[in-house]
Amino acid sequence: MRAITLLLLVPATLLLVASTADAKSCSTFAKLQAFDAETSMLTLKVTKGNSQQFFPKPEGSGTGNSKIPKKCKTRILKKGSFEVRTTGGRLKLTQVRSNFNDNMLNNPEDPKWVGTELNKLIADKTKVVVVLRPIMGAKNKKKAPHWVSTIYMPITQPEIDEIARLDAQGEDLD
Repeated sequence: MRAITLLLLVPATLLLVASTADAKSCSTFAKLQAFDAETSMLTLKVTKGNSQQFFPKPEGSGTGNSKIPKKCKTRILKKGSFEVRTTGGRLKLTQVRSNFNDNMLNNPEDPKWVGTELNKLIADKTKVVVVLRPIMGAKNKKKAPHWVSTIYMPITQPEIDEIARLDAQGEDLD
């Protein structure tokens, strides 16, 4: 009986720990201001945005749950510049993602890809969604510095066309 209880508690505990770590992540709409390749620091200018316009979904695609963490607090955003990781594994790399299908656009083989993409976004003054995560293992968890874990690109016209096609396809089946 104890073994069964332990087997049931372990997954629940792991789920709680994972959700607690993710709960400290936050997101904001931003325009990228500057990227310093030497220090791997990205300066953000926080802007306002509408997530329903930024992350459109086909009709009937569910409740519209988003993987985007809650909005960042002013204390976190006061810093202004955040670390960007151009190399590393899936969870250690600053990912640039498309919104509609959530695909990672990075080229993990090219360590300069992220910096080049950031400089394009800066030059174009593109509004993006930036997800910031606290650095793991920091001594003071409340004041832990955050790094840029994910940048979501704006929706593109081909993605809008695909959503319209899926909506039309769904209406034809009725």
